[in-house]
Amino acid sequence: MIFFYFLVFSAYCIKKMKTNNFILIIILFISGYTAAQEIIVPQKRGARNAAMGDALVSESGDISTVYLNPASLIFLKETSLFINHGQLSDNLGMTENFAVPLLQLNSFILSVGLESYHLGYIGNKTAFPGQNIFEFGYNFSAATNAIAPTFSIGTTVGLQYGRTNHSKTWAASYSLGINYSPSADINYGLALSGLGDYIKYSQTDTVLYAERKTPGKSLVVGASMKYPSASSLRRTVFVLAMASEKIFGRSGLLYKAGFEVIPWKFLNLRFGYVFGPNVSEPRIGLGINYSALVFEYVFYGGANPVMLQQFSISIRM
Repeated sequence: MIFFYFLVFSAYCIKKMKTNNFILIIILFISGYTAAQEIIVPQKRGARNAAMGDALVSESGDISTVYLNPASLIFLKETSLFINHGQLSDNLGMTENFAVPLLQLNSFILSVGLESYHLGYIGNKTAFPGQNIFEFGYNFSAATNAIAPTFSIGTTVGLQYGRTNHSKTWAASYSLGINYSPSADINYGLALSGLGDYIKYSQTDTVLYAERKTPGKSLVVGASMKYPSASSLRRTVFVLAMASEKIFGRSGLLYKAGFEVIPWKFLNLRFGYVFGPNVSEPRIGLGINYSALVFEYVFYGGANPVMLQQFSISIRM
């Protein structure tokens, strides 16, 4: 439809304007279209998080919870090392993540994470052939429940460095969160992110630039529930999570939901959904538990998801 309107507009211009002016308009049109291409790398990582619609802002299954709410760290059920690989849609690159608890005391926990974004093995198949992108960053997360055993606060502080063939920049960001866990089966969480800056990659003609931007702040509120109750001494077979997100400066809310079914101890089946203004994104995933290893996968559906898929491995320590 856009192309049809452009043809009609072109015919009108040919009649009304000189050839040189018309060529100039075409050049400006194409330049404007090219400049609109950009990459904003998602900060929420983890196959389980994504498969549950990023609604696990209140749950603390493993250390990947730090990507949704740092306050949940204090309620970790187990200590593990987390590795994640993600692929963006449309051959826009891939991400790598590593996270591990660094220090754990009675009422305090500190974790460290490393992350990178690059074009990897995509090579000339990328949407930006002939260009190179590399981004590296690290973050520290801390949480404490010293105020009350069922209430925690937490924060994440991160630093990223990104470069292309023609530019380089850095950005610092942080997030805040609280978690209320009145029981082992029901949890509530709130997370404020988008504080500080992020790195955006945009293309003008054939040149790709990295630049520092200030994002819109985001507030997420959510709750999760497990069944059956831990007091029954039976293993969990069902997890439900729901959350809503407000991105300041944008109209409307994003609604997030996810559920997890555990038919057998070694298998987890997950389905999540994110919807709101101009967003309708189903996700499906699974987890396989084998001894001290947990393998997880998620696939993103919908018309235009930013991510295509993620793979995660957790190693219990």
